[in-house]
Amino acid sequence: MDKRKNLAGTAFVVAVAAITAWVVFRGGDWGTAWAALRRAKAGWLCLGVALSVGFVCFEAVGTVLILRVLGRPTPMGHCLGFSAVGFYFSAVTPSATGGQPAQVFYMARRGVPAALGTLDMLLLTMSYQAVSVVLALTAWAVYPQTAAALGTGLGVLLGWSTTANILLTVGAGIFLFRPGLTRGLCRWAIRLGERLRVLRDPDGLRGRLEEQMAEYRRGAELVGRRWWLFAIAVGATAAQLLCRAMIPWAAYRAFGLSGLGPGELAATQVLVTLAVGALPIPGTVGASEAAFLAAFRPAFGAELVPAAMVLCRGLSFYLPLVWTAVVTAAVHLSTRPGGKKKQAKNR
Repeated sequence: MDKRKNLAGTAFVVAVAAITAWVVFRGGDWGTAWAALRRAKAGWLCLGVALSVGFVCFEAVGTVLILRVLGRPTPMGHCLGFSAVGFYFSAVTPSATGGQPAQVFYMARRGVPAALGTLDMLLLTMSYQAVSVVLALTAWAVYPQTAAALGTGLGVLLGWSTTANILLTVGAGIFLFRPGLTRGLCRWAIRLGERLRVLRDPDGLRGRLEEQMAEYRRGAELVGRRWWLFAIAVGATAAQLLCRAMIPWAAYRAFGLSGLGPGELAATQVLVTLAVGALPIPGTVGASEAAFLAAFRPAFGAELVPAAMVLCRGLSFYLPLVWTAVVTAAVHLSTRPGGKKKQAKNR
């Protein structure tokens, strides 16, 4: 993995977060927000933390079950590491493009063939895109006033992101059920790299591609025969997304507010997440905070909404970013080439 790009992405996220905080609180709202955060009820904050952790853990549950069916049973601890890697790299790369490749990379280091890791990621990616759209459409239908309150700007983004998610789901399905197309694209990429003279061993790469594609075809055929694998992926993804969607409700109750149920607050979060999700910004930093302030102002009120934004974004993004970075470093060190030999010598 390119360390310089990852560090640049992390630095970008930190810089934009700092600028966003300065813009939001430059009017003197920080004191009010800090006072509100200090008064927040600990029990509801603990629930928020649990929901935050659950977002990462439920993806790991899906990976455990999928790899088991694909014939590569993998310990839950390793799959939690893969999920943490995915969250971290998604957070520091534009449009979350680095998450799945990084997960496949570290799966391969743990002994999971890249073809099967790719199948797992395709299943979970298809489920993520599809469930995001279904939840957003459900929120729109059940709480139309919530969708209307987003305003024109977020409404346009929501329409664009919904379209993009549908196209990505269809594209992932094509790659999953048309292994020949996947093989052809990979071979074309190798030929292009050979012409540009950026590949050291194109013939060896072709040989490894054929081995991986044979594994991929077997896995794809297995997925086609066992349709309920999609049910596993959809179930894990739905639980994952609902964990994040419920964080604003935990914050709402932590501030001692009542009057709105979890459904309306979760619906607002689902729509906001989908609206900003397609923006090519690492972690959608800045955009997510601005969208939260606009969408949740009616629920929290003008005085409390900055504190609610800090708490919800802290729980759903910044806190997981910190601990998944630590886990990612641990996964990298424990899976680097020669790591097992060094451990054996130490024993």
